[in-house]
Amino acid sequence: MPFGPLNTSRITRRAAIGGGVLMALTGCSLLEDDPEASPPGSPEDDLAQVPEATQAPPTPTVPAIGSPVPGYLDPERWYARSLVVATPGVGDYLDALTSAFFDPFAEATGATVRHQSFGRDGMTNLVDQVENNETVWDIVLIPTGDVLPLAQDGYLEPIDYATVDPASLYKESSMQHGVAAMYYSTVMTSAAAIDAAPESWADFWNLDLFAGTRALRRHPIGTLEFALLADGVSRDDLYPIDVPRAFSSLDRIRDATHFYQDSKQPVELVRTGQVGLASAWNIRSVLPDVASLVALHWQDGMVSADSWAIPRGAENLDVAMSFIDFATRAIPGANFSLRQPFGPANKDALDLIPAEVVETLPTAPQHMRVQFFENWAYWAENRDTLTMQFEDWLLNPLGTPAVS
Repeated sequence: MPFGPLNTSRITRRAAIGGGVLMALTGCSLLEDDPEASPPGSPEDDLAQVPEATQAPPTPTVPAIGSPVPGYLDPERWYARSLVVATPGVGDYLDALTSAFFDPFAEATGATVRHQSFGRDGMTNLVDQVENNETVWDIVLIPTGDVLPLAQDGYLEPIDYATVDPASLYKESSMQHGVAAMYYSTVMTSAAAIDAAPESWADFWNLDLFAGTRALRRHPIGTLEFALLADGVSRDDLYPIDVPRAFSSLDRIRDATHFYQDSKQPVELVRTGQVGLASAWNIRSVLPDVASLVALHWQDGMVSADSWAIPRGAENLDVAMSFIDFATRAIPGANFSLRQPFGPANKDALDLIPAEVVETLPTAPQHMRVQFFENWAYWAENRDTLTMQFEDWLLNPLGTPAVS
């Protein structure tokens, strides 16, 4: 499909105000995190220590599924061809990507798969490659929230759904220019030892419960949705967001809330008892010093994703499309979820995963029934404006939008 002129101002502005949610678990290269930033009224950085550790032993490792992926039984298919996959992966997260996706694809097709890690400059690097007609990366793993903005500015190739089979994928994240690779959720988190559990965001907003202290992400995505849910809006009616109503709801708990930027912080604040409840990504609950000490509450959680995408002008477009098809099949997705607590892209993968592991995943059927998908189209149009408005609200209480 033809592309219009590249709009560099949009991507630069997004980078300046924080961008999306790009993650690498355990190495935790969360590109938006800023551990040195402290919003007004936030707790001290050195968190109190737990007096006595009561962690459960780690869950035994589940062996990988070794069955061949249907349709990928020809080790000569892409012989002598190569593929450069760029992700923020490091540590155990990169090991999981390699063992679930990269190595099996190479073995099944004969292709050579090379990985390149990128950090905070990942989006800028992608844009520079495309604009200079020097596209090095064949595939990128990026926040799904960045897919539409990058596509609208002409930086991504369209996905060929004649090659990539969408039949068992979630339609909400099977986009024209990107396909979800894995899912995570933002949910309510509490200390595991509490006697009662929050049942709704209304409970979260009730400062008479759970020690009266809270932690929320210092970003409008998710935070505004939770504010509306606490104010009685149903999941089906969240979008378009009623902005004045959301800020009015946030006003009620502003003074009792720590607004965090480092995504490792909310589970630590809960673990150490500095806040009673926090919003947090489910993937953070498995970190070694918090596993089994915090509890997740899936009711009205927000499902988000990272996606495979192909930069415009990728040299190995055919191999890249084949890789995305492979990586979104059930067996590779199941193997990744056995190593990392992300929901697999393919719904059928859940049938291959032990029930005790499925229970920990955001896409477990019982969890999906009570959650909602982040509306990536809405945020593509409104992220910049509402991020600035959120910062203004946080730093200038008098700037809170009036309820209409």
